[in-house]
Amino acid sequence: QNMEVVIILLIVGAIVWGIISAINDSEKQKENKAYLETEIDKMSYFTASQKIMGVKSEFLFAIDNNRKKIIHMTPKKKRIISYEDIMSVELLEDNTTIASRSLGRTVGGAVVGGVLAGGAGSVVGGLSGNQTMKKKVSFVKVKITVRDINQPTEEIVCFNARDVTMGEDSIKSDSMNGNLYYKPGLEKASKITDMVRIIIDEVERNTTTNNNSLQSSIADELSKLADLKAKGILTEEEFAAQKTKLLG
Repeated sequence: QNMEVVIILLIVGAIVWGIISAINDSEKQKENKAYLETEIDKMSYFTASQKIMGVKSEFLFAIDNNRKKIIHMTPKKKRIISYEDIMSVELLEDNTTIASRSLGRTVGGAVVGGVLAGGAGSVVGGLSGNQTMKKKVSFVKVKITVRDINQPTEEIVCFNARDVTMGEDSIKSDSMNGNLYYKPGLEKASKITDMVRIIIDEVERNTTTNNNSLQSSIADELSKLADLKAKGILTEEEFAAQKTKLLG
């Protein structure tokens, strides 16, 4: 009988602890959300055109499309990154890459980078096919590689099992916590990845357009120089010098 009383007390204690923890967690979320929204709204150098708040208000990701910048904020830090400094984005679930996009690069004559499996939001390993499968997940995060030798990566953690459990390393995707935190976290991570993918697309298009304009301008100048040489206005040496200057 004493054992039954002890068990009942333990169960009641666990329920009470759970209620108190839930209340404290809810208050912390409200404080985080209020702080992050207040901080970004009072920035004179950043005007958010789109925002994504973390599932538990643990972070805020936003885009300023006029100034061509993104921001990642937590209650402890913030980082602003220019579009042109973004080199790649990767959506990770545990140690598996779900989707990736990077600026095109040529290594050893082969083009690397670009989109994996059709682009951000698509699946490497079949997210759409496996989404309903029972599995255990530890974290979901977005990794952005930046042109900054001192801080080359920015990681946005959209789900962490330890933050929503009593220190457990992972949770089942179809559990209560999975439905409350993992799935919404994955959805937010996918949206962030999509946004950054679009930014990389824009940067690549602008770079290509600028390069084409430059090449066209050089071709026009060379044509003018050739015409001046043909008319005898420029000597061969002067033409060669100007050509070298243009191409140099």
